[in-house]
Amino acid sequence: MPLGYLWFHLIDNLRLEWSTDPQYSYELFVPVLVIGLLFRRWQNGDFRERGPVAANPWAVVWLCVGLAFLYLPTRLIEEATPEWRPIQWSLGVQVLGLTLYTIYLAGGKSWLRQSAFPILFFLVAIPWPTLIEAPIIQGLSRMNAGLVVDVLGFLNIPAIQHGNVIEVSTGLVGINDACSGIRSLQSSLMISLFLGEYFRFNTWRRLVLVPISFALAMLLNLCRASLLTWIAAKNGPAAIAQYHDEAGWSILMVCTALLWSAAWLLNRRNVFPTAKLAIAASNTLPTARRDEEKLFRRLKQVGVFLVFWLLIVESGVALWYRIRESHVVPGPSWSVDFPTNNPSYKDLPVTPEARELLQFDQGQQGEWQNPDGTIWQVFYFNWMPGRVAGYLAKRHTPDICLTASGYQMTLGPELTVMTVHGVDLPMRHYVFSTSNGPLQVYQCHWEAGMGRDTYTANESARFNLIRGVWAGRGNHGQKVLEIVINGATDSEQARQAVVAQLDQLIKVK
Repeated sequence: MPLGYLWFHLIDNLRLEWSTDPQYSYELFVPVLVIGLLFRRWQNGDFRERGPVAANPWAVVWLCVGLAFLYLPTRLIEEATPEWRPIQWSLGVQVLGLTLYTIYLAGGKSWLRQSAFPILFFLVAIPWPTLIEAPIIQGLSRMNAGLVVDVLGFLNIPAIQHGNVIEVSTGLVGINDACSGIRSLQSSLMISLFLGEYFRFNTWRRLVLVPISFALAMLLNLCRASLLTWIAAKNGPAAIAQYHDEAGWSILMVCTALLWSAAWLLNRRNVFPTAKLAIAASNTLPTARRDEEKLFRRLKQVGVFLVFWLLIVESGVALWYRIRESHVVPGPSWSVDFPTNNPSYKDLPVTPEARELLQFDQGQQGEWQNPDGTIWQVFYFNWMPGRVAGYLAKRHTPDICLTASGYQMTLGPELTVMTVHGVDLPMRHYVFSTSNGPLQVYQCHWEAGMGRDTYTANESARFNLIRGVWAGRGNHGQKVLEIVINGATDSEQARQAVVAQLDQLIKVK
């Protein structure tokens, strides 16, 4: 019962990332693969013989107690910031560790050895920490974009690389639309580890299969990106949407087929170790019954301990946030009124990909030119109260998205809390260098009920991530307002212009 609840909670937490981030959409299959690997070992007879369990396994007992105790701070922080990936890893290690401990009590070292890899295989479903993932994504995307430009040059198609964006005659193609690289890398790692376990390879064969999978993933990813960019060069960037998903799944299936062929070639002798069915003569029937009674007594004690501990933790966490959030005042309700009466104003359409990725409840984008010659672009997205709001609102920031577009950040983020019509707006200021001069960017991530003293310049700072434990879960509704100014060279003048413009844009209901 407690293990079932812990696994449900872990998968429910990760499901949010799997369903909203296309980079991890394939992870939905990982729990099924874990069950399949365990069932395959069971069919092979690996769990017929129990191994010895230490009479006084105090070290293992204290490890179990430690993992169970760490669930309290993990659960407390997770309720406030479920999207924080170190918390997801902490929760995953605790659930997997307690599962392996229970298996050890049930079948000793033999069962633990047989089930360790299938259980730990679930780790591939946990998203990589941002500190590791971000540089890999940026590096692979730039490398991929450069190689695609070389391929297009070989095909006599003019193309220019701007960071992670490729410019062709029909427009701009984001390499994220073609493929960022991280999905291919992680899916190939998952497939190689699965095949290594499926064919019961030894250690060196499994290690050989991993670099083979990476090489295939990068090669096929280059083919996919080149194909989609070629389509964009012939028919326009909008044509990518017609082939994007089909190309992605086709590449994944081809990669799986090639990896399966490589694993089949490595598996020269299809010999699986057979389970030892012999039982020692000293294990008489009375002794076996006494050992079995002792086994079930230990399992029952662990189960009862975990049930009561989980009840204490979940009740305590619910009570804590109920008390903290009873003092939260949502504050004024506001929205953005775009200057549609400006003759130069034009709506910027929100692409279906952006809607699917951000899943906002209300969104609008617009562009216009002020009398001083500066060009303004404003993006406004609103998430209604709910758990998904915090995760989706924090996903994209200028230092990630604009850097991926080839711009170089020269300043930021600098936090300035601007009060407009009684609403405190935490505006984070960035400056990016472009070929046409500096780009002044102001982004506001506003949370209902948060005071001005709770905002920090860098949203990903550790303090800012755990402050929700004291401030509340941040699920009362959130908004993102981003202002991009092209043509303003002086940052102070740009700030004053933003203050004046916000006075017209912000409308309090």
